[in-house]
Amino acid sequence: MREKRKLGSRIRELRGEQGISQRQLALMTGISRSYLWKIETGAADVGVDVLICIAHALDTQVRELIEF
Repeated sequence: MREKRKLGSRIRELRGEQGISQRQLALMTGISRSYLWKIETGAADVGVDVLICIAHALDTQVRELIEF
C-alpha cells in the first residue's frame, strides 16, 4: 500500500509541475478522472498499460514514476 501512495504522489507531483489538472491528464490518457484520483491517492491497482499512458502524457518514462 505504501508503494501505491508513493506512485500516486509522484504522478501528482509531475502533473502539478507541468500545470496539468486531473481532468486534463484523464483526457490525455483516456482514463476516468475518478480512476486517476484513486491512483493518485494510492487506492487503486495500476496496470502497466495505464502507467505507460500516464508516463507518455507527462512526457516522462515509466521508471520515473516508480523510482521511489
